[in-house]
Amino acid sequence: MVAGTTAILFGFLDKCPDGITYIVMCFVTRSVEAVGASMFITASFAIIAHMFPKNVATVIGTLETFSGIGMMVGPPVGGALFQLGGFGLPFFVMGGVVLVIGCLAWVLLPPQNDEHKPYSGSILTLLKMPAIIMVVITIICGASSLGFLDPTLAAHLKQFKLTPSVIGLMFLIAPGVYAFTAPLWGWISDKKGHTKAMMTCGSLAGAVAYLLMGPAPFIGLSPSLWIIVIGLVIMGLGVGGALVPTFQDAVDTAKAHGLPDNMDTFGLVSGLFNSCFSLGAFLGPTAGGYLQEEYGFAWASTVVGGLLALNAVIVFLFCVIRRCIPEHSTYEEREPLLGDSAGVTDVSKSQLPV
Repeated sequence: MVAGTTAILFGFLDKCPDGITYIVMCFVTRSVEAVGASMFITASFAIIAHMFPKNVATVIGTLETFSGIGMMVGPPVGGALFQLGGFGLPFFVMGGVVLVIGCLAWVLLPPQNDEHKPYSGSILTLLKMPAIIMVVITIICGASSLGFLDPTLAAHLKQFKLTPSVIGLMFLIAPGVYAFTAPLWGWISDKKGHTKAMMTCGSLAGAVAYLLMGPAPFIGLSPSLWIIVIGLVIMGLGVGGALVPTFQDAVDTAKAHGLPDNMDTFGLVSGLFNSCFSLGAFLGPTAGGYLQEEYGFAWASTVVGGLLALNAVIVFLFCVIRRCIPEHSTYEEREPLLGDSAGVTDVSKSQLPV
């Protein structure tokens, strides 16, 4: 409701006086809208984990598909509404749609019956777990790699003298592949497990994709439209394979370390997941624009590919250490992080996910 209301209010900002007043009102309105959006997104992930405990990754993957569809459909629909009714109409329509969906969710969503016990955990509770740190790094790197292309790809494609419509289609390749393969990665994660392996392989695939798209100066390739297309496809596949299992992996890790199997834990994991994704979505375009301006697209994409490769190495080494040298586990890994008052159960070290 907060997001829908502020979206509608944003449509009236063209009536504000120019200058500082307009800028401040834009920042305030969008900030409040972001708070509302973070509330319903975090709650939706937590509800999904609670309602579909055995198919969390599959449902998250399906959710990512519809999120990707929204990202692809939003710009052309917004442009059409702008041409039809001016600045305010896109915000009035979409804000109204969000309000209606909020009312329907209030009426149609079943109550989340959950045995609530005293709980004293926080995000810091999760961040004490090394396996969660691996998930955090993977999410930030994956989201950054998706956002990197926003300010950089169009300028890189100018050398091929493409029409604006073709450039727009190029922007849809990686998000489209990511969106439509996300349910597959979720199903594999639910049925086969091996979430850390998926994170490692997906990050490596993303690294290869960025080295091709540059292309990296040290691999001896010349810029080619078809290489960029192939790179975008591989990037969509790889980043999807790395990101989709992270939520399931974080939930499993939290429960294995003794956090209760209830909405409190799911809410913590959901909040951490969306915070890291948003941070990556901010860092990717910001750093990408700077790197391209200073060093060119080839070196900028090489840096992104290097970060994804480094993430893959870190996750792989973590898995090797956890399997081969279990004695290096910390006290927090061997014992529940919360006391009995939090309703947690003790688990043995052999139960901890890798």
